[in-house]
Amino acid sequence: MIRDTSGQDVVLQATPLWKKPRNIRLAAAAVATVVFLYWGVNSWVNTSRFDGTLSLSQINIAQVERGDLTRDLVVQGRMVAANSPTLYSPAQGIVKFAVKAGDTVEVGQLLAEVESPELDSELAQQRALLNKLDVELQRQKIQAKRQQLENRQRADLAKVTLVAAQRELKRAELSMEKQIISQLDFEKASDDLARARLEYEQAEQNAALEQEALAFETRTLELQLSQQKLQVEELERKVKELHITSPVSGTVGSLAVTQRSAVARNAPLMTVVDLSSFELEAAVPENYADDLGLAMAVEINLGGRKLPGEITAISPEVINNQVQARVRFTEQQPQNLRQNLRLTARILLENRTDVMLVRRGGFVDQSGGRYAWKLNGEGEALRVPIQIGALGLNQVEIVSGLQEGDQIIISAAEELESAQLIALKD
Repeated sequence: MIRDTSGQDVVLQATPLWKKPRNIRLAAAAVATVVFLYWGVNSWVNTSRFDGTLSLSQINIAQVERGDLTRDLVVQGRMVAANSPTLYSPAQGIVKFAVKAGDTVEVGQLLAEVESPELDSELAQQRALLNKLDVELQRQKIQAKRQQLENRQRADLAKVTLVAAQRELKRAELSMEKQIISQLDFEKASDDLARARLEYEQAEQNAALEQEALAFETRTLELQLSQQKLQVEELERKVKELHITSPVSGTVGSLAVTQRSAVARNAPLMTVVDLSSFELEAAVPENYADDLGLAMAVEINLGGRKLPGEITAISPEVINNQVQARVRFTEQQPQNLRQNLRLTARILLENRTDVMLVRRGGFVDQSGGRYAWKLNGEGEALRVPIQIGALGLNQVEIVSGLQEGDQIIISAAEELESAQLIALKD
């Protein structure tokens, strides 16, 4: 008889649906979806209609109007001397100062001396060489005169010999006609005349050539003497520069070396500050660098007074995200200015006429100039998109999004971060 498998079977109880893992995950996802949808719908409703109320005492309201807008920029700067030359050592030597740092000096006043034995010795040697060349030139001139005199004497003697030969030939011709002398004597007189004429011509030519040669040698010595004079004058200039004088009237700024120090050539010695000419060195943010220009108008604030100025120089490099600009006073420079005095200046970048503008406020920074909260006349402020243009110190240009006469909230508030509609109360 074959046995069945009833003894091996085990009866299992069915698992409830709510205990199955797959169903649990589906239920959790459904709950999360419902919560997210509720939060999104609630946020949309809250941001699309009404977010809260603001008191009028907490905000500033301004009206959009037409007018002229001055685009400007307020920068910080410090007063620097427009003319502060640094003096250098003209030669290697020992420096001896005649002033101290902070002393007041005048133009041409002696500030320091540099002792240079090498330069003094070289000047003495070149002066001695100059005197030697001068003596040689004078000797050459005397020698030239003596040589010219000798050449002239030889030419004159040759001329006398020629005249004598001519007379002798005439006597020979007369004697020949009278048959007093022989043909041989007559021919000899003719030869003597030809030789005398040739000697005279050669003497004249030699005298002219000797004169040219002597003139050439004299001119050569004169050129050497002139060159030596230039060298002596250059050395005298260098020796004179060893006495360092002030190029401007002002104050000794600082001494680069100590008293009786050994300095090299072109080593800095001191700085002189011209207190009669100051300029404002202003630091301008690099994003305004392209807007700057030479001769651009500037208002300098000095103790509450607004003094006119203009830009005279703009640095070609950016340092620490800033560009340095130099500003000078266009009118008389004020008194009692000091080096490194901190001042503020207003650079007038642009002037726009007949544009829509509104008073500048915190809303520009809060929204980046992309939105504004416009009053609708029902005690509410509605968020509207706008486009701004030029930014002035106290005003901002409205390009689009608002009309002339509209009133907007120009102050910043936390309630305005994401609000679409704000109720205003007294």
